This record gives sequence, C-alpha cells and structure tokens, in this order.
Amino acid sequence: MPSYANMATVGGGMPLDLTGDYALGYGSEETVQRADYGARVITNDGRVFKYCKAKAAVKSGFGAANDAPQNISDATVTAAVGDLEVGVTIGAGHGAAADGAIAENELRGGYFVAGHGSTIVQNRMIEKNTLVAAGGAECTLTLDFPIADALAAKFCEIVLNPYRYLSKGAFEYNAFMCVPAVNADAAENFWGQTWGPCWVTPGGADGTPGDSVDDRTVYFVGDGSVNGGTAIDEERGHQLAGFIIDETGNGTGALPLVMLQISI
Repeated sequence: MPSYANMATVGGGMPLDLTGDYALGYGSEETVQRADYGARVITNDGRVFKYCKAKAAVKSGFGAANDAPQNISDATVTAAVGDLEVGVTIGAGHGAAADGAIAENELRGGYFVAGHGSTIVQNRMIEKNTLVAAGGAECTLTLDFPIADALAAKFCEIVLNPYRYLSKGAFEYNAFMCVPAVNADAAENFWGQTWGPCWVTPGGADGTPGDSVDDRTVYFVGDGSVNGGTAIDEERGHQLAGFIIDETGNGTGALPLVMLQISI
C-alpha cells in the first residue's frame, strides 16, 4: 500500500517514483495509484500539490470539488482510553456508493469523529480499515493516535477522504479541494494544486476579475471557475480561492494567475 513515508522528493519536489505516466510529474494522470490520496509535495517555489482521485472527470484550470457524501455514522461505538482501533457498524446505505460496501483501506486518509460537543471531541485520521462486503457488518478502523476519552455507546461519524472523490460539475454546496494540474477522467489519479501561483479560469458572473478598485480576491463558484470580489463582502459566502497576482487598471480585468490559498 502506498505510504506518506514513501513520498521522498528530489530537486523541485518531484517524487522519486517516475514509472508509468508518472514520468510527467505533476502533469500525470493514470489509473495506477502511486501515493496516498491527500499526500503532499512542495516545489522549490512553494507551490503545494496533493495526490487525488477523480470520481468524475476533472479539468485543469478549474476547481475540483469534493463529491463524497458524509453518510457513515454509528451511535453505538465503544472504545477504551488508549485504543488505536475502533469498530464502526456500517449501515446498508452508507459509503461513497451508498450500498454499505467499504473496500479495504478505502477510508484511509478520512476522519473518525467522536463526541459531538461532549467533554472531549475526538477527531482522528484513519490509517487503515477492514473490508465490509455489505451493510450491517462492523468495520475496524486503525486511528493515527489513541482514544483519549473512553467511548461508551457514543455517536460517531466517519468523514470520507476529501481527495479521493473529486469532480468538476455544477456544485454550490461542495468544497473545492484543489485545481487539477491536468485533465483527468473518472477513476484516474492526478495531482491537484492547493497553494501558490496557479492559473484559475474566470467565469460565473465575473469574466474579468480584478477590473475594479479593491477587486483582488477571487472566489470559487459552482463550476469551479472564479469570480472576483473584495475580502470584505466575502462574495456572499463563496469559498475563497486566493488573490490575483497580476496588476490591472481601472476597468481592465487582470490575468487570473492566482495566489491559490486552499490548503498548505
């Protein structure tokens, strides 16, 4: 299984594994998985890329949105202080496909949350999980650090890895996780940029971001393009993409080379 520890880098931050289409570096897209989803690399100029998987086709220059449902919960989870493993019963309609099936280690890189406002809210990353062929069975999760507050039939939830189910589409509720470095089809793996200078396509209601005073901030809109705006009005709650690097003049839109600010 790929591991974060295996993501050694050289020179400009390129991974050492250069087999297959991976020889194209951050421009690779292929069905072979070569790293953990969400694994991070940093280039010499500070750009951050994370390893991702397309649930449906994604497109370079547009934000790719998390298209995974949050529908795994169990109100009867028990665990003792110090436990690194917990058992969660998977419901018949749970999982990314809403069919109750969970592949081995599919939940790796996702999050286990217990407490929900109790004395201690516990948020752990999932390192691995056992196979569940159909809903109603228990899935054993291995967590990244131990349980600190004992769970006695607590309500718990699992948040799926947000870098594993990305899509480009008409999203208004979904979070944009990256800007793909290359076009990728459904089930292909690719690198998505999350920080640093990045070209992001303008669109939506604003095809010329940066064309008015204080119009430096850009926000993702439903199709993954960006609108311009000011940091004060927060563009009616749309997700921040970053700020425009290039200069502009009054009435003239700037090049949408954006200092991307999704995740470091």
